[in-house]
Amino acid sequence: MKLLLLLEGRLGHINQVEGLAMVIGRSTPVELERLVVRRSRFAHEDVRKLVMRYLAPEPVRWLRRLYGIDTALVRRPDIVIGSGQVTIAAGILLARHFKAPLVFSGAVEGYDTRDVALQLVNSRRRASEPRSTYAPIPSLIDPDTLPAPRRLAAPSDLAGADIALLVGGTAYRRRYEAAEWEALERLVREVAAQFGVRWRVGTSPRTPAEVSDRLGAMHMRGEIADFLDFRAAGAGSAHALFRADAMVVTADSTSMLAEGLAARRPVVALKSTRVHKHYADEVIAAMAGPSLAVLPLADVTAGQFAETLLGLEAPRLDARDLIAAALAPIVKQARDVSRGQGQS
Repeated sequence: MKLLLLLEGRLGHINQVEGLAMVIGRSTPVELERLVVRRSRFAHEDVRKLVMRYLAPEPVRWLRRLYGIDTALVRRPDIVIGSGQVTIAAGILLARHFKAPLVFSGAVEGYDTRDVALQLVNSRRRASEPRSTYAPIPSLIDPDTLPAPRRLAAPSDLAGADIALLVGGTAYRRRYEAAEWEALERLVREVAAQFGVRWRVGTSPRTPAEVSDRLGAMHMRGEIADFLDFRAAGAGSAHALFRADAMVVTADSTSMLAEGLAARRPVVALKSTRVHKHYADEVIAAMAGPSLAVLPLADVTAGQFAETLLGLEAPRLDARDLIAAALAPIVKQARDVSRGQGQS
């Protein structure tokens, strides 16, 4: 099965697209073609929406104008996969041109979605919309390659436990203030001192440089057992952190939260004080439950953190199976079409 993966600039969206391809590849042999999607200088979001809404665009022409994509250089796919705002118009036009189903990870807003075969949404409110279904956020995490986490049920279980911390930063409608970064350092230091945990910390592209520097200094002083600085280690470097017994994630990245759950680890999300209401809040609320809790970074104490973590349990379900069930009708349809074309 030929899959066309539309990749934009954000690592989280890239991982979602690659994660969907991985899920499909578990049930059927796949051939992957990756297409980096970059908008033209004039084609900002409002322009793309206006073109798609009012001009009934012809795919070949507008793929070139909006993105510089030459369809003659793209093999006909059986399924087109996208994630992220930049890929929406490109995905719709490519699906229309090749008469292939478009699967989109996330909610499509501001576009006619009749050419979107399936939206994998992470808010149950959005799951009732046409051609939409609720599913976990896809990722590249393979829990079968990870050791089982230590059961953390009592304060004594925390002694020697490995706790991974994935640090993001200010993102759309979420802003972490300097005082909150200071609170994070304090929390890491106090939890280690009071409960004997071993912190394994990784940063991301949006982590402020000064925060990365201070975390690096904590590592040099022995307050952090392992430190992966994204600036030096690069993409994919954080995979080893998912071997920890539990995950702590700044709540600016729903993808990082989903990765922690996909690894079948209990997850604590640390949210910023300045959060504007947004679709991502619904996503995080839908994730919250026996395996994920949300705490305010500015105010949480070491004791509150430990009590919350000890009340969580590792996820029992494999996120990949849930995603595969959502994709199954599209994959079957694409397989049947491909077989029919091969026989004609």
